[in-house]
Amino acid sequence: MGAPGHKEDALLFVALTFRPELEASWISTTILPHFGTVLLLSDPIAFSHSNYYQQEMGAGLLKQYCFMTQPYDVDQAVADKLKAVALEQQHAGDGGNRTINIDPGYLTLAKLVLTTTKNFDHRIWLGQGIFGDIQLRYRGGRFVANPWTYPDYKQPPQLEFFETARTHLKQRLDHI
Repeated sequence: MGAPGHKEDALLFVALTFRPELEASWISTTILPHFGTVLLLSDPIAFSHSNYYQQEMGAGLLKQYCFMTQPYDVDQAVADKLKAVALEQQHAGDGGNRTINIDPGYLTLAKLVLTTTKNFDHRIWLGQGIFGDIQLRYRGGRFVANPWTYPDYKQPPQLEFFETARTHLKQRLDHI
């Protein structure tokens, strides 16, 4: 007979897709403090693997990834996605089009999970219109993608960034 499991230790993760005219300092001072203190922040990269946001947000979009310092309670995943949606709306441009897309999630030693408002067959209901999507799994000493993993999450520099965050989490847990 199985016994109920326990929550995994985690770090809060935030992926940001934004218009090129938004300055990194604006993101760091206006958006990220809503989620905590920054542990790791990637350099912005070209968001070139999809044109999904182009009609709404324009061309030449950038993407940046961030991990927060504080231990993360995964029970907050729904609240953080709802906060992200509210921030997107608050900072929308003329006509209500977003200037930034904010996708929070979390990283555990075993996986990287995004939260989303869109349901698909590989996503699970978390509550209040929010779904969880496992983008990466940690297997054999590295992160591996799923068939549905977004292309930008599979790129070697991003995988290395995620593995650096995982190392931080593992070191923290080793010292508890």
